[in-house]
Amino acid sequence: MRAILLGLIMVLAACNDRTAAPIVPAAKSVGINRDIFIGTTRSLDDQGQFGIGRSSSLSLLQATVSLPPKRALGSVTDGQDRPKPERDFALAALNTYPDGSGFRDALAADLASKPADQREVTLFVHGFNNSFTNAAFRMAQLAEDLELPGSHVSYSWPSRGNPLGYEYDRDSSLFARDGLAELMREIRAAGQPDIIIVAHSMGGSLVMETLRQLEIAEPGWAGRNVSGVILLSPDINIDIFRSQFARIQKVPDPFVVMVSRKDAILRISSRLRGERTQLGNIQNAQSVADLPITVVDVTAFSDRKSGNHFVAGGSPALIQLLRRSSDLDREFLRGRGGSVLTIPGARRVQVPNRRAAVVMIPGESR
Repeated sequence: MRAILLGLIMVLAACNDRTAAPIVPAAKSVGINRDIFIGTTRSLDDQGQFGIGRSSSLSLLQATVSLPPKRALGSVTDGQDRPKPERDFALAALNTYPDGSGFRDALAADLASKPADQREVTLFVHGFNNSFTNAAFRMAQLAEDLELPGSHVSYSWPSRGNPLGYEYDRDSSLFARDGLAELMREIRAAGQPDIIIVAHSMGGSLVMETLRQLEIAEPGWAGRNVSGVILLSPDINIDIFRSQFARIQKVPDPFVVMVSRKDAILRISSRLRGERTQLGNIQNAQSVADLPITVVDVTAFSDRKSGNHFVAGGSPALIQLLRRSSDLDREFLRGRGGSVLTIPGARRVQVPNRRAAVVMIPGESR
């Protein structure tokens, strides 16, 4: 059974095995450019690329990501070591900061260039089976497709970037906690008061472990420094999530969990653990009903390329819905708890301050 499940992971995993990160300066004049700040605890390999190895020090960078001009909404295309900017995402530039001060100054300048009401940072933490480039590409795709305001930062932790690397990635997600904590402190040191954390899959477990670690060292840290948390298809055991959550003295508001009962990857993850579900594919919200979170059920939407594991970023129908909803942007991404959330096609819901609310979004039927 374990061998069968691992075989299914190979079929269903959304990302290819790739570690190359070629720089293609000509891509700047081909596609749509997005500047992405990056913090990584990947080590440099023999080719000078950020590969799968683990580094005890945090590297800070800024990338210009070129998105191809005729890209399908929700898609990330990768030419691996030979990207073609006309059809693929590409790194058009990659600059490394020798120390934190350069990173902070550049981030502060980027924020200052935004309208006053958009000076916020979205910090994306990728999940299982991601390369250095894919983490940057996915942040750029989310920023473009969801029209995320402000500045954008990606935390690239040392995933093996291989569908058979699940155990390696799980260990790496624990290793990567200190680096993520340091990156969040660097963002705050740039004078940024609003950090919205968006984490996918195993990245959600990394985020929760890091917040728990910060709270143990400095109670109340999350509430003072994080404006909102959005977990997309989190690959977290529910009991562990409750234990992590209990450590947070003041919960960032909003705290959103997007789930899908059709998530094939989390179904496999659950089976490997002998569990019925993970947090990201819970069948109902009873197990977290007492927590001050909002559960957004996106089961009605599909992203077949990822096995319905990245619906929020990969389903064109859901992306279009989220883009049309100014209320979703205002309430979920700006940290306004206790107000009414309106999503087209869904019932109006009181965004909670103390207990979980469930938002079910009717959409595709597949």
